[in-house]
Amino acid sequence: MVSRLWATEPLQPPFGLSWGDSPTGLVEWAVRTSLDQTVKAPAAQPRLKILIVAPAEGTLPGHEATALEARFMEGKLFEVALHYTYPGRESSFVQGQFAELKKILTRRHGPLQIGAKTREKPREGVLTRSTAYQLEPAAGRSLMLVLTEVSDAKRGDSSARFSVIYHNGEV
Repeated sequence: MVSRLWATEPLQPPFGLSWGDSPTGLVEWAVRTSLDQTVKAPAAQPRLKILIVAPAEGTLPGHEATALEARFMEGKLFEVALHYTYPGRESSFVQGQFAELKKILTRRHGPLQIGAKTREKPREGVLTRSTAYQLEPAAGRSLMLVLTEVSDAKRGDSSARFSVIYHNGEV
């Protein structure tokens, strides 16, 4: 079962973060809990910094997410994504975890609406499908849950992962 997300109402980011925070608290937590940190600074968007925090292996402390991705505009937190991967697990297992998290988020925040469903044309036997649900309780604030599945007909292999994204465009 998917662990609690530690978010509070209304659509606050998880892990005790707050909208508008600087990266400092997240960096200190990552250091304190021995998590790897990756910083991205896209050249095309010099005001944007992306901080990805993840363990070398396994999940985040006390959680089933495998990575936390925080986005900062001019040093202020405006988006947090929790990424869930289950290496070695069947896609059906990941789909079950996704469905369970959708139920939890629906109970906590209200019904999520289908946002998008895509299916790319197979390329050399590889098929990609994505399903997204979203909730926008107030202008500029949103919660999105996205499942991505990849299946390889040639190798008889498939994998899936999902993310939950908290966004506040008002920061």
